Amino acid sequence: MAIDFEFLDSFERKRVLIVDDDSFILGVLEKLLNMLGIESVLRAGDGDEALTLLSEQAVDLVISDVQMPNLDGLSMLKQIRMGRTGAPSNLPCIVVTSLDEEAVLVAAMRLDANGFVQKPFKTPMLIKRLLIALSETIVEMPGHPYSDVVIDLEQVALTGSVHSTGQSHQSQHIPLERDEKYTLVSLFQLRSDMQLAEDIKTKSGTVLLSAGFTLNEARVHRMWELEKNLEKTSFRVVGGWNMGGGS
Repeated sequence: MAIDFEFLDSFERKRVLIVDDDSFILGVLEKLLNMLGIESVLRAGDGDEALTLLSEQAVDLVISDVQMPNLDGLSMLKQIRMGRTGAPSNLPCIVVTSLDEEAVLVAAMRLDANGFVQKPFKTPMLIKRLLIALSETIVEMPGHPYSDVVIDLEQVALTGSVHSTGQSHQSQHIPLERDEKYTLVSLFQLRSDMQLAEDIKTKSGTVLLSAGFTLNEARVHRMWELEKNLEKTSFRVVGGWNMGGGS
């Protein structure tokens, strides 16, 4: 999957909104972004403040913590994806979270987050996540149920993970007669428009994406990022695959 880096010529002109209730973390992140040449950095202390800023000013990227007072980071992302803010619904958003918080990963994946970063921030990884997030284009199928995404941060705080059965809806059902068209592909052969014919799970059994989900660019990239978390690295898929005319 090609990544378009043509925007690099104007990288320093990108405007980034960072959201965290810890002013020290905001300072560290702003300093790192400045070091990378991004001088226009806006700050918000929680999701509510961030949404107010987004209704007043255009930004190119949001980097947000999850656990915050008033409005948490995932609920803010959900509002953006549902088109209930002044920002475009496909605004690139990076989620700051531990990769052990699997309930967060599940919700973020279904909200088409554009990347995961962990504290303490490491400059090389931050650069990589920024470049990928700014290059991604989310083209979601009509009727995708962002409104159905469950965000349960109380469970995250108590357990750090969740054993999910996944979320689905009628348009994600794979007809049985298509069984013979299933193809087994490796993790790094996943492509946009492939439809999952089985759940993608973590090593602890949490369902990150349910059978029936159609992959887009963001979901493929997130799977690559989470390689070390996954139960296995090959999956049955339907469609989106063309080698010598096969499907």
